[in-house]
Amino acid sequence: MKKIEKEKRIIFGMTPLAAVLSLVCVTATVLAALLLFLSNVRVPFMMDDLWYSTDLRSGKSLSGIGDIFGSQVWHYKNWGGRSFTHGILQLLLMSGERSADVINTVTSLALAALMCLAARISSGSGFPAKDRTEYISEFALAFGLLISCCPNFRMSMLWQAGCANYVYSSVWIILFYIIYLRVLDKDKKDIPFVCAFIPVLGLVTGWSTESMGPSACLAAALVTYVCIRSGAPRSRKIWMIEGVVTSFIGSCFCILAPGNFVRKTGSGDDLALTLPERLLQMLKGAGDYLFPSLAILAGALIAHRIVVGKKLSTGNAVILLGAFLSYGAMIASPHYPDRSAFGTCVLIEAVSVSLISEVLREKKNAVRFVLPIMLLASSAAVMYLIVV
Repeated sequence: MKKIEKEKRIIFGMTPLAAVLSLVCVTATVLAALLLFLSNVRVPFMMDDLWYSTDLRSGKSLSGIGDIFGSQVWHYKNWGGRSFTHGILQLLLMSGERSADVINTVTSLALAALMCLAARISSGSGFPAKDRTEYISEFALAFGLLISCCPNFRMSMLWQAGCANYVYSSVWIILFYIIYLRVLDKDKKDIPFVCAFIPVLGLVTGWSTESMGPSACLAAALVTYVCIRSGAPRSRKIWMIEGVVTSFIGSCFCILAPGNFVRKTGSGDDLALTLPERLLQMLKGAGDYLFPSLAILAGALIAHRIVVGKKLSTGNAVILLGAFLSYGAMIASPHYPDRSAFGTCVLIEAVSVSLISEVLREKKNAVRFVLPIMLLASSAAVMYLIVV
């Protein structure tokens, strides 16, 4: 009789309170996703979008793939090296505003999901999880952090050019990290056909942004070195080296584009900054753009050490190294705009999700849903300001 009563108090492996909060968490996530879509709708194509919606060679409206290819050849020679990302941007602009709004929303949700996957792999947590309800709190946590800690939500995630440059590129960069982080667990088998697609993924990762591409290449090179030293199988060494080499090539394509040097002629004042002035600019940028994500990371590190009692995992250390390198790379840039910190924040937030999830995993009750709900509420407030 007591056993039956105990079973009645459990709903899908949770206490009634935990089940209610889980439902609230799911509902809040759905509403936040809807608000994200509405926020995209409220921000029309503007600024650079209007230029990229034309054939850059002639100024006429885009009429097909040929125009996009020709535009990116011109762009590469005269304006900048992000040809792959801006090619995708022009495809989205051709698809129309509502179509782009849907794709932007889905891509942002996919990025949050990949942050969760990177968090689980970097911490050595099992995938799939034994308790599937963990996914609810983890995804809500990642989604909440992604929005509420975004350096410039409107210009990074809603402006079409910003979304293509930062949200879209972060998707394949995080995927690149995930593939390399997996091999830190020697018992994991390689992903099928990894030798076939890693060269392409490495190339587009390097050919993404001038800071995130090279930092991902260096992080992958470090993991490759560790695996080679530990006696990884020959087949694994081959594809890992392939990914590092192609990401390096992609970074060279992005940074050494002739258009970058042409464009520099219009940045005389910024280029005239001395090294101390640039360092001061970087420190100011860290305080202005990275502070929320860094503050949460600091809290997560302290809580993880106290509650879980483990050191930072190698996977999380690699991600943080990538974040540090991507931030440091901006010292070579004439200026440090807020949206350039988006990718760095994504990496920091992935580590925070990993650490916080490990802490919450120790709590098999309703507590694990409270923080994600709070973060979703704060992200909803950010988006509400845009929608209204």
